[in-house]
Amino acid sequence: MSVECRDVQKIYKIKGRTIEALKGITFSVKGGVTSIVGPNGAGKTTLIKILSTLIIPTKGEAYVNGYSVISDEKKVRESIGLVTVSDRLFYFRLTGLENLIFYGILDGLSISEARERGKDLMEMVGLGDWINVPYMKYSTGMQRKLALARALLTDPPVILLDEPTLGLDPVSSRSFRETIRYLSRNKSILMTSHNMRDVEELSNNIMVISSGKIVTQGSPKELVNSLGTVMELRIKEVPKGYEKYVISSNEREYVVRVPKRIVGQVEGEIIKEEQATLEDFYVHALDTINQPRWEIERGRGGRRWGF
Repeated sequence: MSVECRDVQKIYKIKGRTIEALKGITFSVKGGVTSIVGPNGAGKTTLIKILSTLIIPTKGEAYVNGYSVISDEKKVRESIGLVTVSDRLFYFRLTGLENLIFYGILDGLSISEARERGKDLMEMVGLGDWINVPYMKYSTGMQRKLALARALLTDPPVILLDEPTLGLDPVSSRSFRETIRYLSRNKSILMTSHNMRDVEELSNNIMVISSGKIVTQGSPKELVNSLGTVMELRIKEVPKGYEKYVISSNEREYVVRVPKRIVGQVEGEIIKEEQATLEDFYVHALDTINQPRWEIERGRGGRRWGF
């Protein structure tokens, strides 16, 4: 149930332009949950598409469960379950169970096998009372749960999740996280997400991708500790009282450098260093600054990440 990439690159040529979506991605994971985070356009979804054989890399090699995504596509597809944000995977007039039976047959199961497997999976993801209800009546959260059930029909060793809780309410997100946590005990799960609560609660390993490259990776605790003692915020306006932290400026923005233990003060709430979490740094302290654009930069090494 391993997933491995070796110098994976993906280049698109669009209307005479060359776009490097991935620039030499290399990693290897086995078991647990690995979250892939980064700004829009960083290459997260492109990576998921390569691992699911929807597109092929321009250069490099990728392996899922030991099979090459280039030369062993069929084996790779048999080894993965894929969940995307699309709701076009199902027939709206069919019930949830009928949809799973349809996909189970496509995956090689008999009708009776698909029926039994579908019932079991719908119970597992919390849709036991909705087995015979048409898909068109499912909420967004229920649709996402059914998509996960579909991905599990053949009990694949690797699960690929692209923004699995996007648009879900807190209760549905919590339920989805519980299911993913249960599955991660005997599967490898790769998940892209902008939801730092999902990332921090579920992940054994986190990869931060920016501009098509992995800029850092590690456990949630390791990433918080690796941020260094100083952070830079690039903001449109300087909050009152923080003028002394401005290190440079131009017509578009100010660069403010502050110790990470007081980053939260920039928007009025102190976040103590010893209490800091990924959500504090990536979401609360920065996103709620209510500025049109911001970035976070390591105080050491000059690496810059945007979310």
